[in-house]
Amino acid sequence: MNQLRKYDTLVFFLFILPWIIGFTVFFLVPFGTSIFYAFTDAKLPGAVNYQFIGLANFVEMLSDPIFSKSLFNTMFFVIIGVPIVCAGMLLLAMLLNFKVKGIALYRTFYYLPTLVPIVATVIIWRLVFNSEFGILNAVLGMFGADKIDWLGGEHTIKPVIILLQVWISGSGVLIFLAALKNVPRHLYEAAELDGASGVRRFFSITLPMISPSILFVVIIQTMYNFQMFTEAMLLSKGGPNYASYTFVYNIYKSAFTDLKFSMAMAQSLFLFVLIALVTAALMKLSNRYVYYEAEN
Repeated sequence: MNQLRKYDTLVFFLFILPWIIGFTVFFLVPFGTSIFYAFTDAKLPGAVNYQFIGLANFVEMLSDPIFSKSLFNTMFFVIIGVPIVCAGMLLLAMLLNFKVKGIALYRTFYYLPTLVPIVATVIIWRLVFNSEFGILNAVLGMFGADKIDWLGGEHTIKPVIILLQVWISGSGVLIFLAALKNVPRHLYEAAELDGASGVRRFFSITLPMISPSILFVVIIQTMYNFQMFTEAMLLSKGGPNYASYTFVYNIYKSAFTDLKFSMAMAQSLFLFVLIALVTAALMKLSNRYVYYEAEN
């Protein structure tokens, strides 16, 4: 019996050995290197001429006004953007859950933007929201409205980015749609017999039953917004006046424009800890608000 158990253990580790190697080479080693360089004054990756400077990078980072602006913008997209995007996903999923003729075609059409690379989508978005020859301003002009500088306004660039995230949220919509399909029909029938309104059925049946999917989508969208980069860079290059200057864009500028590699590593480490804390808080809250049918 012991020999069989040792054999099974050996086979198990042989099967997961490729994953262990990949995890070590592509995650643990880069992560450990990033922590190491965060406490040095290295200018470029792999630099040999550097000195240990302790927490100096973190002190400089916290005193940098651009750091504060980038953190504020990122937290805005997390605190304001994530609820709006997730609510939009759920609303679209509920609309796509109706049994109407051709609904499968509508679902396919809505998912198509997700298949387009984000860079191409952002370029299309620039054509739509361009202040001079944009499609949206052209349509508004037909009704006598003045041109709006969507991408150049401090108060409009953030809503444009959030709307872009709703546009490419096909994967989240599919997750919500699958969750809605799995809600037992007899619960709605019992609620209808008791005279519950549609709103009451939504809050008392639909939301609790799909709460695990909501938690998953919220966590994934939160991580995505913390690491937002492409939208900020290609839409407005972090502007105007740092209005869309995200934290990861700040890391990119520190590493590849300012050639402060160690500072970029310190910022990355700060972002990693921040994401871990927020994710842990969401998981902790899930014990109170997420309903798992198998545990009840």
